[in-house]
Amino acid sequence: MMTNVNLEHLAGRRVLPQRGKSIGYIEEICAERDDDDFVVTEFHVGIYAAFGRLSASAIGVAVLDLFRLRRRDGLYRIPWDKLDISDPARPRLLCPMTELSGMKSAPDLRE
Repeated sequence: MMTNVNLEHLAGRRVLPQRGKSIGYIEEICAERDDDDFVVTEFHVGIYAAFGRLSASAIGVAVLDLFRLRRRDGLYRIPWDKLDISDPARPRLLCPMTELSGMKSAPDLRE
């Protein structure tokens, strides 16, 4: 089933897991072109995703390292099919958090 949601209704929203507290906020939404449309491929959640989105990669990595946040849990890439966006105000994970891949590596600063 295809769901159409305005991206501005998702960006910055807190993501809720199946159980427990929020895992962070949607900081980036990745999409690929499909003919005349764009299709969401994944959502980036957490503080490290925010630094990447703001194009402050080198500075962001330094700040995260300074406060030892880069290796902290809670920095996630969520595939499009693992997030329920039927209520854009309350996006929810559809899988256990153990299925998510953490964003532990620094971005490629050569870009």
